[in-house]
Amino acid sequence: MNLKHIKVFVNVFQEKSVTRAAKRLGLTQPATSLAVRELEEYYGTKLFEKDGRGIRPTDAAVHFYPEASRLISLYDEMDAGMKNWNVEGRIKLGSSISIGSCILPGMIKKFNYKYRDLKIQVTIDSSDVIQNKIIENQLDFALIEGNVHSEKIVCEKFMQDELVPICSRFHKFAGREDVEISELLNEKFLMREPNSGTRQQAESCFKMNGIFIEPIWESTSTAALINAVAEDIGISVLPKRMLDYQIKMNKIFTFSIKGINLKRDYNIIYHENKFLNDTMKDFINMIKEDGEKNR
Repeated sequence: MNLKHIKVFVNVFQEKSVTRAAKRLGLTQPATSLAVRELEEYYGTKLFEKDGRGIRPTDAAVHFYPEASRLISLYDEMDAGMKNWNVEGRIKLGSSISIGSCILPGMIKKFNYKYRDLKIQVTIDSSDVIQNKIIENQLDFALIEGNVHSEKIVCEKFMQDELVPICSRFHKFAGREDVEISELLNEKFLMREPNSGTRQQAESCFKMNGIFIEPIWESTSTAALINAVAEDIGISVLPKRMLDYQIKMNKIFTFSIKGINLKRDYNIIYHENKFLNDTMKDFINMIKEDGEKNR
């Protein structure tokens, strides 16, 4: 068993097809199938099973994939680093949608003043997706809200944020500071997608107080939710930092719910085995310093 076998496995797992994996790797289909069989023989277990006209990974393959993917990513990172060791560096940075929309652009602009030749490759997605990319070493480090879901991820707080309930200017809650939790029972909720840190935080908080949210509208777009709220389609809970302009223009209104605390942490995350070079450490320290100023 060698690195080639692992690379073939990762690609077959991702493509769910030997044919597509072979094409992606520039190999023949027989060679790709042989590599999978040799890996199965080495570990003494089936990694893929037939599923109609395609294949599906076994439980063993699902268990094997995260570390195999990470190993290949580390190899690719090492290979690219050696080929470009005398060229400017690169940071692969991830961010949740909320942080990527309102905080990250300013941080990158500030850091670029100091490292003008540094290439910063940014991926913005929901918190769960970003955490998976950290586990698979597809990102160097990332900024997310809320808690992490793997003991392999190091998590460091850098800023506190607050979620706020919002409604249209026509809604009975507009501007109120004394809304009872029971008054939410018949409300229509417009929320971020299920694996969003914002959604998870809001749902967890409401659940602890006996409210179970069943949104009539789900979206990865905060702008879409704000516009829908402004049209009085329903209410929502979103990060305060992303609402300043709309609130100032009286497009939407905030309200407060008795006994509900919607404050949360913004965190820097990276894999426990990640090697952080001096440039990455400098970037992380700058983020922490900016976070301290904005607390």
